[in-house]
Amino acid sequence: MLTTTKKLKWLLALVLIFGGFTVHKLFDELAQSLAYHEYEWIFKIISELGLFVSVVVSIGYFHHWFIAAEESKESEINLRAALAKYVDSILLNSVKRGFSGITNKEFDFSQIMHGLQPGDYVYWLITFDPRFKNKSRELEKAIKNGVHFRMLILKADSRIGELRATETTGFNPDEFNEYSKLFKVSLEDVISRIGETITGSLGVFVYDGLPCIPLFIIIRNESRKMEVYSSYYLAEPVSKMPYLHWETELKPSDQASFESEHWNMADLFLDYFKTRWEMEKEKHRDAAGGELVENSDFIYAPISAREKCSDLLE
Repeated sequence: MLTTTKKLKWLLALVLIFGGFTVHKLFDELAQSLAYHEYEWIFKIISELGLFVSVVVSIGYFHHWFIAAEESKESEINLRAALAKYVDSILLNSVKRGFSGITNKEFDFSQIMHGLQPGDYVYWLITFDPRFKNKSRELEKAIKNGVHFRMLILKADSRIGELRATETTGFNPDEFNEYSKLFKVSLEDVISRIGETITGSLGVFVYDGLPCIPLFIIIRNESRKMEVYSSYYLAEPVSKMPYLHWETELKPSDQASFESEHWNMADLFLDYFKTRWEMEKEKHRDAAGGELVENSDFIYAPISAREKCSDLLE
């Protein structure tokens, strides 16, 4: 359907075409008239100008509606083909390696918590999350619903925390340290409310090494699928950072290897978390390398499930 603007453009074109031709014929007749012989040169100029306008506008519209339209279609086809080739070579490889998208700005902890199912495992590597005090009830509810959490959090008063604070907007080392303490206290508060009959569990190791990257890994036990949210430690606090979203199916260990042709970024993130977890776990074993010893850098619930809370999903 023609819009009012397009109708006016068509009307203007017709006026210029037929008006120009009319001016050409009219002033051509006047130029040939003996009565106006002394103005002949002016009439010829006007006549030629009218013909010029009529012809130019006619050619322009013919090109626009016929030739240019075909050229535009051909250009669009060529552009689509070029984009398809580029996207296929870049995006499909990303999909093959597990890339699923980017969160809309900050990580939506509440939405993730509400999507967890009994039997799911969540692995969380972070320094601390200043918003967590207001979200701890959601963690508690998920544990009571049968979800298992394994967390690695940064140790308060650590040199790493001090260094991270100096590069984070809005934090100084003292404030950063207080948030680290508060994060652990909030988790201990959750632990105090997890009874022995609860089917879920929580295991938390406090580390003092490099944080590497923030990781939030969800292993959906029933569907045997894994989702990973990863971010970066930049100038903004990690609580304000967007996260990259990765997905894959759980694979046998030989297929998850980086040396396998089926390697996936989500698998690499999982492997890294497992490595970090085992490193912290080894620090807490007794002299004989057997059972875990009680230590304030390992907190867990239920209290009777210490060994279980130190284990990851097989």
